Amino acid sequence: MKFEKFFEAKDHRLYKTDGTEVKVTEKMAFPVKWSDVEGAEEEYNEEYLAKLRDSLKAIEEKGEFVFLDCVYDKKGATPGQFNNAMKHTARRVKDCASVIGMSLPAEVAGDSDVLADFLEKISGKHPHYVYFARTACNDDVVLY
Repeated sequence: MKFEKFFEAKDHRLYKTDGTEVKVTEKMAFPVKWSDVEGAEEEYNEEYLAKLRDSLKAIEEKGEFVFLDCVYDKKGATPGQFNNAMKHTARRVKDCASVIGMSLPAEVAGDSDVLADFLEKISGKHPHYVYFARTACNDDVVLY
């Protein structure tokens, strides 16, 4: 399911596609911990992901928007595994219009190869997503 793009990043800020700036608040950051999504490599917690989807659908019903604040909280695993887990997460919430996009944790944003892999994996099926980060890793990211 593809959604029309309602938001975009410009000058590290979030805008509606009509040009209206949107203030990014902490309330918009919906935390998604890697350890909640994936136990062992490629063993995904589908029960958690179903609950996540239900929560995002409830937000959608209120007419509100969030971005998935991806939390890189597993040690001893590779950034590629994280990217795969977040791709799987995005697939499970693909019909949630409340999702503006995803955050780029420092472990992703700080490595150009890992960042390119993340963006390729997510943007292919979710071209409407906007990306958020704590530091400017490219021109198309919203700082929060």
